[in-house]
Amino acid sequence: MQGSSPQTLDSAAARGLAPGAIGERLLGRLPVFQILTPLALLASLVLPAFSAAQSEGTDDAASFLGTAPAEGTAPAEGTAPAEGTAPAEGATAAGEGTATVGGEGTAAPGDGASAFLAGQEPDQTPVIAAPEQDPELELVEDPEQPYYLLGVRSHALFVPDFLIQAFGLQMFETVYGWTVGPEFTYRKNGFDIVTSVWWGSYPADTPSREDGDPASETEIIKSTLGLVWFTVDFIAGYDFEPWVALVYGGGFGFGVTTGEVTRTEAYPVGDGWTACDGPGQPRAQIAYCEESGGHYGPIPTKAKGIWPVYPMIHGTLGARFKPLRNLVITPEFGVGIPELFTLGLRVNYMF
Repeated sequence: MQGSSPQTLDSAAARGLAPGAIGERLLGRLPVFQILTPLALLASLVLPAFSAAQSEGTDDAASFLGTAPAEGTAPAEGTAPAEGTAPAEGATAAGEGTATVGGEGTAAPGDGASAFLAGQEPDQTPVIAAPEQDPELELVEDPEQPYYLLGVRSHALFVPDFLIQAFGLQMFETVYGWTVGPEFTYRKNGFDIVTSVWWGSYPADTPSREDGDPASETEIIKSTLGLVWFTVDFIAGYDFEPWVALVYGGGFGFGVTTGEVTRTEAYPVGDGWTACDGPGQPRAQIAYCEESGGHYGPIPTKAKGIWPVYPMIHGTLGARFKPLRNLVITPEFGVGIPELFTLGLRVNYMF
């Protein structure tokens, strides 16, 4: 559309047309103005009402959620204050999405999450580690508390030949034996009462004759003797450390005989002695293998020196080791009758 020249406007004025009439005629000829004009009028009426409703709705929602800012509190970052409203004095904007206390970038004390979101290190109060417990304290026993031990005992025994010969038996060799059996201990305040049932073996195979007898009276003594012992021991001690102690004590009991002892006439062969085959056998050794009055078999249990039941009394000295709270190991040395010398070991579980 070509613009109106001054001459045209002047001619229109000459025809008595007012400026408002010129505008109406122009709008009437332009379709676009005919559409936009009503929309502009409608917007001028609706937009103020919509803005007022939106502001009222926001305040209601904040009141309902309980997050309405207190009077004079600055709005969160990115939210502009209402037109004409100044922030409260002393209020500072929080970091991104996080309220702060005590100045910019400082999180509320004790609030680790707020500190993390504010880009600070959370408050990490150092934890004091508990002192390490001395392992030896676990080995210390309560003197007022009873303890019970269950275990096994074993020892080797030996009877030197010179001691046997001192009792009138010539040529008798050293006797070696061994024992084994379970034991139960009641322990309180460092004092043990030990009960045990154990078996001992006392083998022998040696020539012998009594003092004053001629060589023709020499015999071979062979023993498969054994004893089932029932004993009780009383043991005290002195603790050097919770894990080691000196122990000492003694005990008594009795043993029931098992096995047998045999006596057989013997004759010399070289530097040793050999058992006869029987009375008068071999014939070449009849001077030694007597046909009458000789011994060729087991000694009766009622014979001299062979008893069905033997008493026992003995003393012990040793060391008690306790590598673990529930493990007790005791090597010991003993002297007694009828077992003269013993070297033993006791291993127990304490509960």
